[in-house]
Order: sequence, then C-alpha cells, then structure tokens
Amino acid sequence: MTQGPRQRLVTSAIALMCERGVHATGLRELLEHSGTARRSIYQNFPGGKSELIEYATRVAGRHLSRQIAEFLEAGPASGVEALIDDWISTLLETDYVRGCPINAAAQSGPSEPAIQAAAADVFTAWRNQFVGAFVEYAIPIDTAEMIADVTISTIEGAIVQSRASRSISPLANAKEVLIPMIRGFGQSDANLEVRD
Repeated sequence: MTQGPRQRLVTSAIALMCERGVHATGLRELLEHSGTARRSIYQNFPGGKSELIEYATRVAGRHLSRQIAEFLEAGPASGVEALIDDWISTLLETDYVRGCPINAAAQSGPSEPAIQAAAADVFTAWRNQFVGAFVEYAIPIDTAEMIADVTISTIEGAIVQSRASRSISPLANAKEVLIPMIRGFGQSDANLEVRD
C-alpha cells in the first residue's frame, strides 16, 4: 500500500531524527527525503516542523513500545537482553548511523518543549512496561521502579556512546551488567510460571 504524504513525512521525520537529531533535520531535508511538496507539511501539520517531530516522536515511541512488549514476553532479563541485542544489530547494520528517535527528541532542547514532552511521555510508557514486567518477576514495586529507570538510562546512554565511539562495546557492557542485576533481584526466567 502506497503511503500518503502525511505518512511519508512521519516516516522521514523518524528516520532523519534517528540519523541527525532534531535540530539537524530541516524542512528541506524532510521534503526531499519524503518526496512531498512543501504545502504538505502545513496541510498535515499546521504547526510545521515542531508539530511533525512531536507527532513522529509519539509514533516511534508506540512502535518501540510494541517491540519492548514482545521482547518482555520471554521474561524481563531475557527481554532486556533481546532489546540490547536488537540495538547492537541495528547499529552494526546501519554502520552506527541509526540511533534512538526518542533520545533525539529528548535532546531537542528548551526551544522545543512539546517535542521534549513527547519524549518524556514515551520514556514514562517504557518505564511502566519495565516496572510491570519486573513486578511480575516477583520484584517489589519500589525496586522495580528503580531498576526500570536504570535499565532505560543504561541502554539509551549505551546507544549514544556506541554511536559516538563506533563500537558495540558500551551496549555489550550494558548487557553484561543489566542482565545479572535483573536476575539477581527476582526469580530466574526458568522458574517463572507460565501465565495465561
């Protein structure tokens, strides 16, 4: 199915945010990448680039939330491991070009409060996903919240560091630390009962 101008703009915004960040993604680049006319931005996003990037951040966040949910079906430790492995694959396959769009949105700065707020909402949704998975893993809620924050911060920071150094070592090291930590706070994945 052929994408319309609105969807092409959103897809391009996400791709360019991943590669360049928010401020380095200009209207000209968005139009060229999406193959749309300038009027398409304002017809679909009256607030211009800011509204488009805010919306794209929320779309990307929902997509990544679905991926996280799929990974966590295997249990929290295995899910986090799969998430990190997925990022390692992404960085290697794109030669360290594609980063996290939510991280890019979060760093958009105080001049883009709506974009930063969208990123904050996505991080909160991810945190809630991890907290829920950790609580099911018999980890007390207070500890689960702490581990969720550490997990997100560690993975997001490792993505940035890996891109900058052009090395998967930061992500590999994150995995070496996070997985035993998560397993240490709860039951092993093998001991979890299968839930309906």
